[in-house]
Amino acid sequence: MKQINAVNDLLSFIQLIKQQNKTIGIVPTMGSLHSGHDSLIKRCKKENNITIVSVYVNPNQFNNKNDFLNYPRTLDADINRLKTLNCDILFSPSDKEISKILNPNFKLKLGNLNKYLEADNRPGHFEGVINIVAKLFEITSPNKAYFGEKDLQQLLIIKQLCLQKFKNIQVISCATVRNAGGLAKSSRNKHLTEKELIIARSIYKVLNEVKKNKLDWSVKKAKDYVRKYLNNLSINLDYFEIIEIEKFSFTQEINTNCNYYAMIAVTIRETRLIDNLKL
Repeated sequence: MKQINAVNDLLSFIQLIKQQNKTIGIVPTMGSLHSGHDSLIKRCKKENNITIVSVYVNPNQFNNKNDFLNYPRTLDADINRLKTLNCDILFSPSDKEISKILNPNFKLKLGNLNKYLEADNRPGHFEGVINIVAKLFEITSPNKAYFGEKDLQQLLIIKQLCLQKFKNIQVISCATVRNAGGLAKSSRNKHLTEKELIIARSIYKVLNEVKKNKLDWSVKKAKDYVRKYLNNLSINLDYFEIIEIEKFSFTQEINTNCNYYAMIAVTIRETRLIDNLKL
């Protein structure tokens, strides 16, 4: 595996790869890699000649300073993990290197995607995501880019980014990877104690209960159930909503002709976790 830190070095490498007519896949990450990232990288390896994994903790997508400062940074362990996965390129730039890439000069039409849920709870978050992903796309010119479905709202925004500004890049969505208890894999899980990790399984449990009863429960009943269940476990519910996915709009009733996702965000002590499930 080749580790590249400088933007100019990466540009030179990409130019060489393109001259050889090789396909490039990219997996953008903030590091602290886990088996969820592994699944993205393995698929990228299978579908492209060259796999690039970026590791960069982007300060512009954190609306909470403490969250940024406490985000787990494990570059040495990440390097070892990527070597085991036979990753081709690790791009791990500094803030200074990232600043060398011009900020994207465009506005996306995102509709409700930039109004609700994470956009509402984390002001400026998606602007930061769009900025760094656009920069990575500019310098790597990938054929495909891989993102996990756990961050569903982010995934949909990246798809819009490519539809509107990077039409030659195909966004590949990859299923959420969960541990044996159903908890979605997340770098932030490292902040949880053993007891809290067990409690956190309830997130997936309530999502499944809503799915099981989607035709029998009203949306209000589902919300009341989720709130009460998690409150009894001292899990702070940031939001629980059922979203009609095509318009990314809240719904008050389930229509069998539409596609819905149950979307949730909670805080356990000081650790914020998100998840979703297709109903």
